Amino acid sequence: MDRREFLKILSATVAGFALFGCRDGLLGDMPVKGARLKLADFENEVKLALSKMKPGMELVRVPMPAALKTPGASQENRFGMAIDLDACDACGKCVLACIQENNIPLSAPERANHGQFMHWIEMCGGAPAMCFHCGDAPCEKVCPTGAANHTPDGISAMMYKRCTGSRFCGANCPVHARKFNFDDPVASGRSLRFNAGVPVREKGVMEKCSLCLQRLQDARHDFKALHPGESFRGRGVTTACAAACPKNAIIFGNWLDEGSPLVRAAKDRVLYAPKAIAALDPSIVYMRGHR
Repeated sequence: MDRREFLKILSATVAGFALFGCRDGLLGDMPVKGARLKLADFENEVKLALSKMKPGMELVRVPMPAALKTPGASQENRFGMAIDLDACDACGKCVLACIQENNIPLSAPERANHGQFMHWIEMCGGAPAMCFHCGDAPCEKVCPTGAANHTPDGISAMMYKRCTGSRFCGANCPVHARKFNFDDPVASGRSLRFNAGVPVREKGVMEKCSLCLQRLQDARHDFKALHPGESFRGRGVTTACAAACPKNAIIFGNWLDEGSPLVRAAKDRVLYAPKAIAALDPSIVYMRGHR
């Protein structure tokens, strides 16, 4: 290899790092200041959040979620969760697990002291609350860029690179489940990259519960490789919050799969949703008592 060829290869390599290294921190994801953070810092913030717990929401009875009626919606999959209010003791382990799975940053002290956190799961009156992934999601209807969108299998998703921070979606969410990044979480030193498979969101974008979409995507990829031609139903997949719950109070699954643990757990229970979103066909519901 002569000097000219070596320089060409070196230039291409440097250009590649310049291009990809700034994309969601994929190649350089160690925060400058956040590297000093420890898990205990996030545990302490969860404790603070529990001490500033929001009041409970009014709940009303709802039917078991069915297939979405929107064009292009899957007739085989609608992913969601049921939260067992008879089992949940508001320990907060689901909140911490969500933080670690999705690299949720610490809040600025002045916001945290006023009960304002970036947590995708919040305890409201002793029950976990998050984005309910409404089938008729009002947040998606007002997004000017299509960043807030719905997957065919029932997940209200976010395309962060499209988000311009209009905050229309947050204003149009009846339960205010979306969080806005007022600061750069890495530059501010309040971010710790627990999970390399999930990008840290940038300043100026909205974020919320994704139903651990990355877990579903990984499982779908593996399933199709091992079972070509078969339909992926999400069996064996669970969310971080459900996996962490010591009471098994959070159940993830596929509402359209009779064999799903979600359907088995919910079919004989009375299902509820916050009154504010009950008419919007939520994919996440609460359950209490038996029918």
